[in-house]
Amino acid sequence: MTRFYSLILLIVGVACITVAGPERALAERMVADLSDHTIEITSQFSGTELLIFGAIERAIPQGDGGHGVAIEGMDYDVIVVVQSERHDMVIRRKGMAGPIWVNKNARTVKDIPGYYALTSTRPLEHILPEPILKGYQLGLDRLNVSFEQELSEREGEAYRAGFVRNMKAKDLYIEQEGLISLLDEILFRAVLHFPANMPVGDYKVDIYLARGGEILLHEKAPLEVGKTGLERVIYNFAHSHPAYYGIVAILVALFAGWFSGFVSRKMSV
Repeated sequence: MTRFYSLILLIVGVACITVAGPERALAERMVADLSDHTIEITSQFSGTELLIFGAIERAIPQGDGGHGVAIEGMDYDVIVVVQSERHDMVIRRKGMAGPIWVNKNARTVKDIPGYYALTSTRPLEHILPEPILKGYQLGLDRLNVSFEQELSEREGEAYRAGFVRNMKAKDLYIEQEGLISLLDEILFRAVLHFPANMPVGDYKVDIYLARGGEILLHEKAPLEVGKTGLERVIYNFAHSHPAYYGIVAILVALFAGWFSGFVSRKMSV
């Protein structure tokens, strides 16, 4: 009889979880957007800022597939990550060669973004547990940095620390915790800075809604960064025909040198 009652309780429990599951999953909805989906780089470009904003709907109407479940009394957190396309990068380590410092060793970092920025409502360790943070590579300390060459653990850590430090010095790697403003647990906004030396290409914007140590929703938005005008023509030509671009660059430099010398001789006469 005891086993029979235990079986009944187990069936009822599974049924309750099955019924409550959809309501729990559809209890929130998030709408997010960018102030601009395209950043144009011109000769006067000195950096820009991007506004990321959105709203959290805590109860989806029945007609939209929800169940009218409103969650109250718990805080939401928002994490925004913006990163450029991933590619390989070469980093160099300086060493002493006699009395001077020179680049002695070079290592290739594989499949790494040239720009990475993260901002959040609170420190990340207060929002999500460490396994989830590592799984999503949230934060510079959890960014996967792998090398093409085989390195020892100590050498790999040294190169990794140097790489992240250099990218932060160039304002290409940014981590700003606690700077997303969340108004009445409904509206949020985040402002990210892009430096003048930001790489061009297709960026991706990931927006995470978290609560109670788990990620509830994950929204994505595209962002394009490209050169315009004459800069775009030169950039495309340099990447499409690098050999011809090098020859043209040398010819332009020679002509500029000859022309400046010609002008100086004329003015001295």
